[in-house]
Amino acid sequence: MAPERETKRYEELVALIERYNHHYYELDSPLVDDAEYDAAMRELAALEAAHPELAREDSPTRRVGGARSSTFGEVRHDPPMLSLGNVFDAAELADFDERCRKLLKADGSLVYTAELKFDGLAVEIVYRDGRYAQGSTRGDGATGEDVTANLATIRALPARLAGARVPAYLSVRGEVFMRHDEFERLNAERLAAEEPPFANPRNAAAGSLRQLDTGVTASRALDIALYGIGRIDPPDSAHGQGALFDLLSELGLPVAEHRFRGELDGVVAFYERWRDGRHRLNFDIDGIVIKLDDFAARERVGATSKAPRWAVAWKFPAKEAVTTIVSVDLQVGRTGVITPVANLAPINIGGVIVKRATLHNFDEVRRLDARVNDTVTVKRAGDVIPKVVAVLVDSRPNDARAIEPPERCPGCGKELAREEIYIRCVNPACPAKALETLKFFVSKDGMDIEFFGPELMQRLYAAGIVKTFADVFRLTRDDLAGVERMGEKSAERIIESVRARRRIGLSHFLRSLGIRNVGDHVAKVIARAAGSLDALRAMGADELMAVHEVGPGVAESVSQFLADPALRAIVDDLVAAGVEVADEEAPAPPASAVAGKTFVVTGTLASLSRQEAEALIEKRGGRAAGSVSKKTDYVVAGESAGSKLARAKELGVTVLDEDAFLKMMRD
Repeated sequence: MAPERETKRYEELVALIERYNHHYYELDSPLVDDAEYDAAMRELAALEAAHPELAREDSPTRRVGGARSSTFGEVRHDPPMLSLGNVFDAAELADFDERCRKLLKADGSLVYTAELKFDGLAVEIVYRDGRYAQGSTRGDGATGEDVTANLATIRALPARLAGARVPAYLSVRGEVFMRHDEFERLNAERLAAEEPPFANPRNAAAGSLRQLDTGVTASRALDIALYGIGRIDPPDSAHGQGALFDLLSELGLPVAEHRFRGELDGVVAFYERWRDGRHRLNFDIDGIVIKLDDFAARERVGATSKAPRWAVAWKFPAKEAVTTIVSVDLQVGRTGVITPVANLAPINIGGVIVKRATLHNFDEVRRLDARVNDTVTVKRAGDVIPKVVAVLVDSRPNDARAIEPPERCPGCGKELAREEIYIRCVNPACPAKALETLKFFVSKDGMDIEFFGPELMQRLYAAGIVKTFADVFRLTRDDLAGVERMGEKSAERIIESVRARRRIGLSHFLRSLGIRNVGDHVAKVIARAAGSLDALRAMGADELMAVHEVGPGVAESVSQFLADPALRAIVDDLVAAGVEVADEEAPAPPASAVAGKTFVVTGTLASLSRQEAEALIEKRGGRAAGSVSKKTDYVVAGESAGSKLARAKELGVTVLDEDAFLKMMRD
C-alpha cells in the first residue's frame, strides 16, 4: 500500500489536473501555463509508476483532452484523436529520437517532418464520395461535439474535394484558428457594442466554433489547417507525412504553409527559426510538431492510449516581459480564499496589453519577496494568463512597500482563518463570497446559462435584484430592463437561456451548487450513485464514503452541505422557483463476457454501424478502442477489414465475425 502522504498527494493532483483540463478544453480559459500543467502531469505519472495500486482507470495520464459539451450532438472518432507528448529542449528531443531508433532497431538517422503547432481547436472533418459530410471537435479524443454546420462556414474548407484521387470516404484532422487581423476586428466590434472582448485568438476561435447560431460563426472569419488522416477508403498510396500533405493539397484541402522534412538537425533549425520568428505570423503558434515521416515506421513504433510514440510537440517558452507592480488588490473567491492580484504598469506581452497579474497566495508573495513598486517579470501562462514569476531585487526602489497578508476580509471585515497556504474568509454571510458564488452558479462551470456573464451578475446583485440562486429563475424582462446598457434583445436572450436551464441533470445541478471539492467528475460519480435528488439528500457521510472515488474530503463537504438547514433551503428554493432536477442514469450492469474487455471494430458490418457496435460494447461494460495492440482482447471484423485484421492475426488477438460478435452481445 502507498503511504498516506503519497495517496493524498495523488488525489490532490488528479483533482487539480481535472480542473485544469475542464478550464482548458471545455471553457477555453486555461488556468495555468503548459509548463505548470506538464509538471503536475509528470508528478502524477511518477506517483503511478512508483505506486501502481494508486493508478485509477480514469487517471488524467490515460485520457485525451476534455469532456464533450452537452450542448451539441455526439460524434465518435475512429480511430480516436490522440494528444501529443511534449519536449521542451534539444536534449529531450534527442531522447525522443533515440526511443524511435531503438523501437525501429535503426542504426542510421531517421527522417522526420516538422510543422507549426497552431494554437487553436482540434477538429475532424469527414468527406463521403468527395462531399463535405460532417465536422466535429476532438472532445475527449474518443467522442467530440457535432459542429458540422459551423465548420461549413469556414471558407478555406471546400464543400467538394478536387483532383483525380478523391476517396469514397475520408476523415481528415486539423486545427481551427483565428488570424490576428480578424481577432482585432472582432474585438473592436465587440467593444463598440459594449460587449467584453475575447482574451486571445484561441478563445475567440473556440467560442466562435461553438456558437448555437451558425450565422454568428459565419460572421467571423475562422481559418483551418489540416495535417492528418483518421481513415481513408480506399487506402491511398501516400506512404509518409510529406506525401500526405501533397495528397491533401491535391484534394483542395488547406494545409500549413511552413513545413520541413529531413533529419534531426534540420528539425532543430526549423524550431529555432519559428521560435524567434513567430511574431511575424498573422496567427498564434505555441511550438512545432515533429513526426516520423514514414507511415510503416509509425505502425511499428505504435502508440499509448493517450499519445503516439512517433510524434511529439516541441513547445516554445512562455512569453515574458518586465514591468512594475503599482498596487495590489485582494480578491475574495467563492470559497472565501483571498488572492493577491498585482496591478501593473501596462505592458505588451505577445501582442496583448497586460495590466493585472496573479500572485496566487501570500506564501508565493513571500517566496518571490514581491513588493509594491518592485520591478517584476510577468509571464503569460500558456501565452494567456498573466502571473508574476520573478522579482528583479537589484532594481528595487527605496519606496518599495511590503505586501502584507490581511487580518480581516476586504469584503465583510471579519477576521480571516489560515488554512495551509491559503487565507480564507469563513463568514457564511460575507457579501463578496455571496457575489462570487452567484457568478459561479451561472457560469460554464455551474449552470452554464448563456449570455449571463459575471458583469451582469455583479450589476443585478448590486441592484438587489438577484441575491440567491433561485432569484436567477425568477428574473423578468422588467428586472433586466432596469439594468444599465441592457437592450430588449439582450434581455430576451438571457430570459430564454435561463428558461433552457430549468430542467437539468442531477450531476450538473450538484456541480453548480459550488460545494467545496466537488467538480464535474466527482459530481457525476456521486449523482450516478444516488440516482435522484431525493436519494442524494438522504445520503450521509458514510454512504458517500462508500461510493468509489469519493474520499473523506468530498464526503465531508457534500454531507455538511446536505445536512445544513440553511443550505438545504437553497435547494428547496430552487425547486420552488421551477428548477426540475432530472434523475441520473446509472451505467447498465456489465455482461460478464464483455466487462473489462477491449474490442476493436474494423471493416463494414452488415446489420449495424461501427458506432452502434461500439455503443453495444460500452453498454455491456467493455471498451471500444481504435487501434489493435497486445492489450486488445477481440477484433470484430466486417468486410474490407484491412490492416487492423492483419495486425490482430500478427499479435494472436481473437477475431470475431459479425455473427459471433452479436451472439456475445446477446449472451
